[in-house]
Amino acid sequence: MKGFYLTEQELIELRAAHKEAKRRGASSSAYKINAIILLGTGWTFWKVKEALLLDEETVSRYVTRYKEGGVSHLLETQYTGRECLLSAEGIENLKSELDSKIYLTTAEVIHYVANEFDVNYSVSGMCDLLHRIGYEYKKPKIVPGNPDIEAQEIFIGQYEQFMLNKKADVEVLFMDAVHPEHNAMAAYGWIKRGKQRGLRTNSGRERLNLHGAINAETNQITVIESDTVDAYSTINLFGAIEQRYPFASEIMVILDNAPYHHSKEIKKYLKSGSRIRLVFLPSYSPNLNLIERIWKFFKKKVLYNTYYPDIGKFREACIQFFRNFDQFDCEVSRLMSGEFELA
Repeated sequence: MKGFYLTEQELIELRAAHKEAKRRGASSSAYKINAIILLGTGWTFWKVKEALLLDEETVSRYVTRYKEGGVSHLLETQYTGRECLLSAEGIENLKSELDSKIYLTTAEVIHYVANEFDVNYSVSGMCDLLHRIGYEYKKPKIVPGNPDIEAQEIFIGQYEQFMLNKKADVEVLFMDAVHPEHNAMAAYGWIKRGKQRGLRTNSGRERLNLHGAINAETNQITVIESDTVDAYSTINLFGAIEQRYPFASEIMVILDNAPYHHSKEIKKYLKSGSRIRLVFLPSYSPNLNLIERIWKFFKKKVLYNTYYPDIGKFREACIQFFRNFDQFDCEVSRLMSGEFELA
């Protein structure tokens, strides 16, 4: 949104109107004013859209209305076409449509409602309706394309039953690898309004290969670094796990179906007197692997909004996180104690 700036007097008026809207509990009006203030004090169009969870049409409409008639015109609620409300049945049908298909713009939803129910809404009217029936403008969560929900439910039931009845000297671990890249990862954070903060980054694509397993009960983590993640790094990790639990009669390792987990090298190792027993997750089920929660937590603590000038500093920060893993015990316990999510 180029060329949109607010004068000091306009800012004073907008802030006063915002304060009044908040006092009256008019959250919709306050939201509109907030968008204009942010755009007029240096925030980019895309940043405002993302921060306030608005679509492009809505942000553009706010600016146009403010330019045309100031605060009063911005806060007006107008409907185009005939003013109609959907019936209760129509609302339920609209909800079913929105649950089955993600519409990119408010205009597309308006078009659907007009064609399906012969009811016309303006953009602002449809936004109000969507908010009222419990919908908001946000990104979908990326999930595996072919999850077997029934298989996931069976796994969860069997896992929970096993954990209730297992012997005290049986350890249960979730295993996987993570590949942190030596590059800054931008994430949301508190930044002074109207200001932009730069985050330095690196042009290279160097990365680490970390292979780890976390104990489902004690939250103890075992991590090794390797040149590649394959059958041999898996065997090295198995060795480190068995050394860590010398008194365990059996070590159950829960892992995904990566091809190298089924390799002849792995099978040979397991037959050589190992106490490790493998339990494979259902296909396309990273949501069931509890160590995935730890990898996300690791990235948040070490990688988000942080610049490392060289790969050595980057590697040191990653390794120190896992060496001092105990300091995050409370946070990790909350992560690990959460229920499984079905994909």
